[in-house]
Formats: sequence, C-alpha cells, structure tokens
Amino acid sequence: MKMKLIALLIGATGIGMTACSKCKVCTKESAPEYRMCQKDYSSNTAYGLAVDAREADGYTCKNAL
Repeated sequence: MKMKLIALLIGATGIGMTACSKCKVCTKESAPEYRMCQKDYSSNTAYGLAVDAREADGYTCKNAL
C-alpha cells in the first residue's frame, strides 16, 4: 500500500511539473507581460507560432516556473 501511495505522489508531482514547462512568460521593457500556455492553443504549431511572433516583436520569452 505504501508503494502505491508513493508512486501516486511522484506521478502527481511529475504531472504538475509538465504543465508548467508548457507555458512561457514573455517580457519587454515598458510593455505588458504576456503568459502563453500551450493548452490555450489549438495545436503545438499554433503555440509555437504565437511564441515566435512575440519574440519577433522584441519580447524575451522564457519557460514559466
């Protein structure tokens, strides 16, 4: 029983960490901060294009923590 509980806790932690790695925070001096998450887009391609567009506009995008 303890092993199942430990496995469940480790799995839940991994899921939470995965969700964070799919979001980006884009910043630019004297401009609003943008937070973009992959789940908000219809596909991985659309998400990637949105991040690329922000970076082309002078923003610096980093993985959200």
